[in-house]
Order: sequence, then C-alpha cells, then structure tokens
Amino acid sequence: MDGMAYASGAGLNTTKKCLDGTRGEILQEIVDWIHDPDVNAPRIFWLHGQAGRGKSAIAHTIALWFKDVGGLGSCFCFARDRQAECREEKMFTTISRDLADHDPAFRRTLASVFTNNSSLMATPNIIQQWEKFCPGTIVSVVDWGNRKYSCGY
Repeated sequence: MDGMAYASGAGLNTTKKCLDGTRGEILQEIVDWIHDPDVNAPRIFWLHGQAGRGKSAIAHTIALWFKDVGGLGSCFCFARDRQAECREEKMFTTISRDLADHDPAFRRTLASVFTNNSSLMATPNIIQQWEKFCPGTIVSVVDWGNRKYSCGY
C-alpha cells in the first residue's frame, strides 16, 4: 500500500459522537438499514439536512458503534478547516487502505488491482477509484460535512 494516497486525520473522532440518549430514532433507523437482509435494499443511506443539525455527530456515533463491534470498515470525514488538503481526491484510496487493514482478503484483491494499474494509487479521479475499490458488504461512513469542492481534477 506504499505510495497510495491517504488522508490523515480524516477518520473517526469519538469526541464528535452524539450525547448519550439523544437521536435514538435516527440512529436505530440507520442500524436497521445496515442490517437489512433484503437484497433490494438501497446500499447508500443519505443523511442530509441543514448545517448544525447533528449529521456529523450521527455519522461519528454510527462509526463508533460499528468500530466497537468490529464491523466498521472505514470512517472518512471532511473538515472545513482542512479544505486545502483536497481530501475528496483521497477519499476512496483512504477508505480502501482502511478496508485492507481490516480484511486480509480485501488487501490481496487491492494489491492485485494495483499490479495491473498502479496509477490508481494516486489518481485524483474518484470515478476510477469508485469502480475499482468499493466493496459492497462492509460499513463505511463518509461525512461530507456540507462540503463545497474547491479542488480541481
């Protein structure tokens, strides 16, 4: 995985979780969605709303819960104070490295992808990264944080 772009500091921050006893209904809805056995269930849960309504706290809480039970593949969060880092260019490579650390079989598969296309390790082309890196059976949390993109591709 050496040479693969990684966004340091973009992971889970346990100090940003929901206060105990709050947001129980939406948290349970997300947990139920994650555990939904229906093959036709949507594979993306899009939590949206106005700034300051707790979306990031919910994302960190869900990530922490699944980390504690060993089911979190990755947690990737944007931060307004780190926009110059162009984290969106590193999102899928960061998630992929996290998944490779979590799952040896995924690590081998990822290594074979790079054997045939080493440029994917550092490309800012997130479409190429999405097509090659995203597995379908593990929890990954992405907190967009009302991010407005300023980096070019």
